[in-house]
Amino acid sequence: MDNISNAKLTSAEIAALWIQYMSETSSICIHKHMMEHIEDVDIRGVFEYAMSLSTNHLGQIKEFLKSEGFPIPIGFTDNDYISNSPWLYSDVFCLNYLNIMSLHGCNGYSGAITTCTRLDIRNYFTDCISTAVELCNQTKNMLLEKGLYYRPPLINPPDRADYVEDYNYLAGGWFGKKRALSCIEITDIYFNLKKSIFAKAFVVSAYQIAKSDEVKSFLNKAVNTKEEHVKMFFETLLSENLPSPPIFDAEITDSTISPFSDKLLMFQVGFLFTTAMVYYGTGWASSPRHDLSPKYMMAIMGDLKIGNDWIHIMIKNRWLEQPPLAEDRSKLANSKK
Repeated sequence: MDNISNAKLTSAEIAALWIQYMSETSSICIHKHMMEHIEDVDIRGVFEYAMSLSTNHLGQIKEFLKSEGFPIPIGFTDNDYISNSPWLYSDVFCLNYLNIMSLHGCNGYSGAITTCTRLDIRNYFTDCISTAVELCNQTKNMLLEKGLYYRPPLINPPDRADYVEDYNYLAGGWFGKKRALSCIEITDIYFNLKKSIFAKAFVVSAYQIAKSDEVKSFLNKAVNTKEEHVKMFFETLLSENLPSPPIFDAEITDSTISPFSDKLLMFQVGFLFTTAMVYYGTGWASSPRHDLSPKYMMAIMGDLKIGNDWIHIMIKNRWLEQPPLAEDRSKLANSKK
């Protein structure tokens, strides 16, 4: 086998490393604030593990990029974090935050493995996904042990395995009698509701502490959008007599002093809305019942509107860091005239 580690990094590999660098540097800033105030020894321990992973990842990413002559991204630094700020989140919120972020890590790293080519890069992301799974398990086990984890709804086993008999399987209010939700549909709705609840809580906290009036106005719209999504998915489960997870807003303190820059807050909110659209799309694709499609469409459109406002604010304030671009061949050709 050729030593493919000597091959140049592909655009997919650069993208995966660049995205992870941005995510890791933002997470470190948020974790630093949380670790200043976390009182629970067990929760502090799992955050220390997460911080060690992020620090190790950043070192390896820098080496990969430097070896190819790519500049190290700016990302987020201590300039985006204000130490000794008043406590903003409870220990419960922090543990749930880390659990949700570990889920994103599992999905992001698995995607990187499928798109990357070079063996050393694939080995790196294989290690990343292994530790992300470990972090996901640690945080979930801790939530379970502390009675803080809310399991998805239970359903009773059917009498037998069977095939769909007719087109009423698709019915959900457009025609025919509405059937019960399938286990697949329940899973997607519950998971999207859980993530929407958490995203709303984080945006509420960001709105509470943001400095810029422009950012506060944007975050107010973002809160309202997530409230609509939470209500929609909650009512969907309620109409089927299925339970929903609790909200996290009460796990935010009354502090109005921000430990983070507005740039960091906006980046994190943008990340939550972008990933939400991906998961909404997955739920939509997995839900044959006709009444569910408009709900997922509405959720995606709501997030797209917020995303449009988000990117304008990021560009206006020079907060949107540009990933490496392909060569502009027309520009290169015209420069020689």
